[in-house]
Amino acid sequence: MSASDSPLTLLPTTGAGEIDLGLPLPADFDFQPLVPGDRLLRLHPNWFVSDFEEQDGSFRVTLKDYVTEDEFPLSGSFVFNGRKDELLCITLAGTIEVEIRFLRRDNRLHVEIRSASGDLDADDPLLLWIRAIREYMRLYLKQTPATLFFRLIMNRMVLQMNPSQRKICLMLARFTFVEILLILFIVVGYVIFVL
Repeated sequence: MSASDSPLTLLPTTGAGEIDLGLPLPADFDFQPLVPGDRLLRLHPNWFVSDFEEQDGSFRVTLKDYVTEDEFPLSGSFVFNGRKDELLCITLAGTIEVEIRFLRRDNRLHVEIRSASGDLDADDPLLLWIRAIREYMRLYLKQTPATLFFRLIMNRMVLQMNPSQRKICLMLARFTFVEILLILFIVVGYVIFVL
């Protein structure tokens, strides 16, 4: 299993954790064009974004968590390229008090999480979000026909859906794939054994 396929594990620290996301970065990599507006928040697999307002680098949003079914306001900021080797700093305030920094270290992407509430555990929902951001960035770091196709699907369709709609579409896609395989199996079997 490669580092980019492994689950996210926190390094032992107090109140902060650093994670190597296992993604090599090109020298001219810029995070900002990849995540306009509320796209970063929409990457969280359990959050549905509504009432997103952005002004002067800060934002206010209402989020609905589909796991807990709670709706809560959140405010914060996205600061791109604020310090040396820092690609993005996300500050969240409100129900969630956390600072997330995406860093370039040895031409690899790292993330540092500082939580006001103390240590993050392995089941923290923020780690789901970081994992989703890592997978989204992987689509942009590789230039293959498959990643270009999935990038288009993610940006145009998947990120516009709420988490329930995403799960339903994924289930329908799996059924369709199985149906196509079954039809091909029947056609090939007919051609081989009957004709």
